[in-house]
Amino acid sequence: MDQLFIAPTFMAAATMAAAIDSGLYRDTEQRVLLVINNAKIPEIGRSLIEQQGFDSLASRFDRVVYLNELIFPYHPRVWNPPTRKIPMWRDTLLEAAGIEGEFGITLQSLPVRPSTTLTRLFRGAPIDVVSDGLMSYGPTRKPIRPSVAENLRRLLYLDLAGGLRPVLLSEHGIENVVVPAESFRAVVQEYGKVAFENASVGAMVDEPVEAIMLGQYLAALGLVTEEEEEELHREFLRAAVALGYSSIAFKPHPSAPPAFTHSLIDLGRSLGVELKVLDEPVPVEILYDRLRPAVAIGCFSTGLSTAVETYGMTGYTVGVDKVLGRLPRFKDSNRIPLAITDVRLNRVEWDEVGAISVRQPPAIDVQLLVAEVAQAMQPDHFEEPSPERRAALLEQAPWAAKYFVDPEPPAEEKAVAVVEPVAVPYRARVERRARRLAARMLRRNRRLRRIAAVGKAIRFQPH
Repeated sequence: MDQLFIAPTFMAAATMAAAIDSGLYRDTEQRVLLVINNAKIPEIGRSLIEQQGFDSLASRFDRVVYLNELIFPYHPRVWNPPTRKIPMWRDTLLEAAGIEGEFGITLQSLPVRPSTTLTRLFRGAPIDVVSDGLMSYGPTRKPIRPSVAENLRRLLYLDLAGGLRPVLLSEHGIENVVVPAESFRAVVQEYGKVAFENASVGAMVDEPVEAIMLGQYLAALGLVTEEEEEELHREFLRAAVALGYSSIAFKPHPSAPPAFTHSLIDLGRSLGVELKVLDEPVPVEILYDRLRPAVAIGCFSTGLSTAVETYGMTGYTVGVDKVLGRLPRFKDSNRIPLAITDVRLNRVEWDEVGAISVRQPPAIDVQLLVAEVAQAMQPDHFEEPSPERRAALLEQAPWAAKYFVDPEPPAEEKAVAVVEPVAVPYRARVERRARRLAARMLRRNRRLRRIAAVGKAIRFQPH
C-alpha cells in the first residue's frame, strides 16, 4: 500500500523520516511527502521545501508535493471545499502525488485544517497520526468525526516525558508507537550537515555554547503581554548567569520582534557575558546536535523537552506558574505541557531579596497527574471520574491542585454570585458609571453633529 505523508513543520517531517528509517513503514510501497506551509503569509517566508537541508529529508520519499501550490489561491488554514467539489480535489491531489491504488495517510494536528479537509478528501484511508510534541500528552481538543475515528491506526511520537503514555486520541483505542530517539537524532544530524554548509548558518558554530535559551512567543497567544514576555526572556538570562554559565546562546522564536533580542544583548553585557543570538532560520534541534550545549532554559515548549529527553541536556524552567495562571480557559491545550514541564524539569526561582534557588523535580505520579488533568479538561472523552483517585493524588501532592484551577467558573456559578448581597454595591457603581458615560457620549455626539452641520453649511454656501 502507498503512503501519503502530510507534513506542516520540520518536526513533523523529521519524525516521519525517523519512523521510516526505524522500520515503522516497512510494508509501504510508494511514499509521497505532501508539504504544507501554514504560516499566516506563506509568500513572505521560506517553506520547508526551500530550507537548507530539505533534500536530506526528501530522500526518504519517492515524490514531494507542495500543497500550497496545488490549492492556490486558497490558504491551507481556510481551505474547506464544499462537498460537491470533494471528488475534483481528491483527483487533483492523487494525480499530483502519483497515487492510483489503495493508500494510507500520515498527518499531524488531526482536529484542525488542513488535516480535517484532507481526511474528508481521503475518506476511508487508514490514518496514522504524528505527535504534535507535548500537546500529544493532553486530551483530544475537538471531537473526531466517526468516519475518521474508525480509520485511526497509530499515534507515532517521540518520548518527550520519560516513558509517559500520550492521552491524545486514547478514547478511540489508537495504538501508541514510540519513534526511537536515535533514529530522530540521525535524521537531524543529516539535515544539519547540509544546512550548515551555508556560510551564514555555519558561522554559528565557531564557538562552543554551554547553555541555550529558548525564546517564547506567549504574547501572541494572549497569555502574557509583550513586556512580560520580554522580562521572561531576561529572567532566562539572569538564571543562566546565576547558574554559572558564561557561554550562552539565545534562539529567538521565529515570530518574536527584534527588540526582544536587542534588550537581551544589553542585559548580557551588563552581567558580564556576550550573548550569542542564533537568529538564522534553523530548527532548534539542529542547534542541539551541532552546538552540543549542556543546558536548555525556557518556560515550556516541545523544544525544551526535546533538549532534555532526546539530547540528554539538563533543562531549567522559569515562569511556569505565571503562565499557568494566565490560561484563559480550563480546556486550553497548553495546560498539560505546562504541568509536564513543571514536574519533570528543574525550576529556577528567586526569593524576596533576589537570591536564586533551584527546585528539583518533585516526587509525583506523572502519569496519574496527566490522566486526571486530561479527564478534568475533557470529561466526555473518558469514563466516569474517580474522586478517590483524584483525592489520593492531591493527598500525595497538595500543591498539584493548581493544575485543576478553572479560570472560567460555570455560568450557573456566575449567576449565583451576582445575587449575593456583597455584589450589589459594586454592580450599582458600575451601572451608575455606565449611565454617566452614556450621557457624556450622547452630549458629545450632539455637539459633533452641530459642528458638522455648521461646517457643511459654510462649505456649500453658494456665492
